[in-house]
Amino acid sequence: MIQRGGRGQFTRNARSAGGLYGSTRRPPSRRQLLLGALGIGALVLFGFLAFSWFTGGGCSKPYCPSNKDLKAPDGFALVTKIYQLNKSQGAVPQDKQMTVQLPLLQPTTDGRNLNFYRYVASSDTWEPITTALLDAQGKIVSASFDDRPDIMAAMRRQSAAGQVVAYLQHNAPLNKDAVGQITILHTFDFKPASDGTVTGELSTTVKPDASFAFYPVISASLADRGSIPIVAGIFSNAQSRSNHVQQIVKKVNDLQLKGIDIAYLDLPADQRTSFALFIGELAQTLHTQGKMLTVTVPCPLQAQDRIDDGAYDWAALGAAADVLEIAPYRDQSDYRSVVPAVLQYLTGLVNPNKLVLTVSPYATEKAPDGIRTLALTEAMSIASSMAVRTGTDNKLTTNSNVDVVGVNIDKSENLSGLIWQPQTATVAFTYKLNGGRTVWLENFFSIGFKLEFISRFKLGGVAVEDASQNDLLGDIWPALTPFIASGQPILMQPNPADLVPKWTASKGTLDGGQRGSVKWTTPSDPGNYTVDLTLSDGVSLFQNEISVNVQPKDNAAPRTTNPGSTPGTSAN
Repeated sequence: MIQRGGRGQFTRNARSAGGLYGSTRRPPSRRQLLLGALGIGALVLFGFLAFSWFTGGGCSKPYCPSNKDLKAPDGFALVTKIYQLNKSQGAVPQDKQMTVQLPLLQPTTDGRNLNFYRYVASSDTWEPITTALLDAQGKIVSASFDDRPDIMAAMRRQSAAGQVVAYLQHNAPLNKDAVGQITILHTFDFKPASDGTVTGELSTTVKPDASFAFYPVISASLADRGSIPIVAGIFSNAQSRSNHVQQIVKKVNDLQLKGIDIAYLDLPADQRTSFALFIGELAQTLHTQGKMLTVTVPCPLQAQDRIDDGAYDWAALGAAADVLEIAPYRDQSDYRSVVPAVLQYLTGLVNPNKLVLTVSPYATEKAPDGIRTLALTEAMSIASSMAVRTGTDNKLTTNSNVDVVGVNIDKSENLSGLIWQPQTATVAFTYKLNGGRTVWLENFFSIGFKLEFISRFKLGGVAVEDASQNDLLGDIWPALTPFIASGQPILMQPNPADLVPKWTASKGTLDGGQRGSVKWTTPSDPGNYTVDLTLSDGVSLFQNEISVNVQPKDNAAPRTTNPGSTPGTSAN
């Protein structure tokens, strides 16, 4: 049982019996290897190496096909022959960046997860060099880099799901289940300054290694007060925009990064052209240095007769950036109708391989005044809020029949209780605070029905809005792990019996409870007692407790406490 500090009696148990998919990850074999460091190799500073197949005679090129019998490591596949440095041709200049072009063993249109690797004989391992770019004909991969490996080849990391992107707040720890799964890590470390420079410090909690590419985020949004006007000022003219590009590139080089992510959200529509020009210029400058650019973009909205993408020209952004990551669409009430329409629109503008759909471990609450996100434990604390109803005399005495109510799940008050909503493919509940609210929970079940859109539209992968090690959030990795391995989502609904409230009392008897309230016959002896309510989202168990003081029948009104109540509820 996971105890939640500072939340009264509210606790969360590990798992309910409700159909949670379990998977076992096998440890990788023979790999001390450093996996796919994604650094883009694009335009050339010194383009003098070109590779081709050779027919007859000796090889006179700097690199030649090797006769060494080397295998790709587990989880990888060779997409080119293995090449060896032709030392008879003399030393390759070390002060120049070279361009490498290798023909593929088989033509392909899938440019995902392709990288150049060097073979290290001393440890019998392969180490990454940089990303391999697929040409328009799907026959050649190329890159620009400084290394002069003795033996190299291009390989594909075999992830059926494509890119697996993890977002982390500054210095947050990575979820243990994400280790070995992700291909790109984004940490929210930097923000734009009014003079075009970039402020902030690089996260140090997660140590980058070659199993994933590390591209920190430069972010601006309405949630960060004042940042959107700063961006607007930077975009006000071409000179300040170009200065911002150069300051970003300087930051990337000063920190020896392989790439950067831009997340300028909530821009007004009049910034559409400026933002597209900014991304185009930044991408070109980074690519000439062999760097990667990813862009986090708000999910477009569905207007009455069209898709409204506001300040974001997806066609232009997709032509410039290497990956476009679609930020979460929050309103779960129409998610399953809006998101497919949006993806249909976007895949008509951008190569689907460049599009990554973001899922979230946060619950969502919709109220008359808007939508907010909240931790799963906060949502379940609201759902399990309790009160005692003692009647008109407001007394709680021995041998009495009283109602103990889950105030936010009581179906006698026309509330839904915890239910599976087929139309939203989530576990949800409604409650009455300030005009009425609906809460949708994200967990193993709901995420599966979001991942299905990735395979349906053949997108380039999945991103996780918050991939931190945080037990307060929904545990969505049991759904992600099999999807990463197979590329296919698991579409399951929770066991309806798991969503039924469970009640216990320290003494006395209970009757009913399935509809969100229970009849409690108080003990014959006065004293302090507790009544517990246990709820499940179909995966985990959450418990709340109310403490009551039962008086002899001739005493005054009882003292009651309700440590698990939320604002707007009370114990009576």
